[in-house]
Amino acid sequence: MPTDYSRTARTSLDREYAYMAYGMLGGAVPGIVVGFVVAAFVGHAAMWLSVFGGIGIVLGLITGILLHRARRSREAPAEPREPGAAPE
Repeated sequence: MPTDYSRTARTSLDREYAYMAYGMLGGAVPGIVVGFVVAAFVGHAAMWLSVFGGIGIVLGLITGILLHRARRSREAPAEPREPGAAPE
């Protein structure tokens, strides 16, 4: 199965995974920074980096999913689907 990663994501599922990845990365970086700041005052750096980094990743993941759903609903065609048609 040949894979070409250089092309843009084509299917809705590919775009959703891209939004999820960008969201997790976007949430992890501020989470780690907050973890460093908290650890500077409280101590136990590894614990605080793990806690705030994990919270940032989860919040970024949820934000990425919600952004993708909002964009998909804006770009959805106005025509009604046939009864019994599976959602994309």
